[in-house]
Amino acid sequence: MSQVDPKHLGRVFDEAEFGPVSADEIVAYSRSLGETAPCYVEPGPELRGHPTYCVRFRSRKGFPDDFPTHLLGRMSFDAGKDIEFGTPIRPGDMVRVTSSVHEVYEKTGRTGTMTFVVVRFAMTNQRGDHLATIDNRMMFRP
Repeated sequence: MSQVDPKHLGRVFDEAEFGPVSADEIVAYSRSLGETAPCYVEPGPELRGHPTYCVRFRSRKGFPDDFPTHLLGRMSFDAGKDIEFGTPIRPGDMVRVTSSVHEVYEKTGRTGTMTFVVVRFAMTNQRGDHLATIDNRMMFRP
């Protein structure tokens, strides 16, 4: 099992802020999904971002600068996301994203060992409301 120094787990390694989010951006995103519910596609006081709108936001860095490179193999792919939804994103919101390494683990499959690194993106708005937490799972092969 690849060992990772505990100092890497849970420590914020990047912060980014986006916005303000416009009504046009929210509507365009929702329509691109084929969404028709008025709360996602019609400007007005009820307009809010589709729950998956939060995936548009991420940090500038993929990993901490001092993250062990031996854990990051040459081949990699997105191995999925877990999303915890909070307060809907609304027009005018500033979205603050903090990034941290949440988990590192290995699995052995029929083609060999794979290392999984989970980077957590925690999102809040300008009022400090929790918008979403996304655990982005990447798989690396040696």
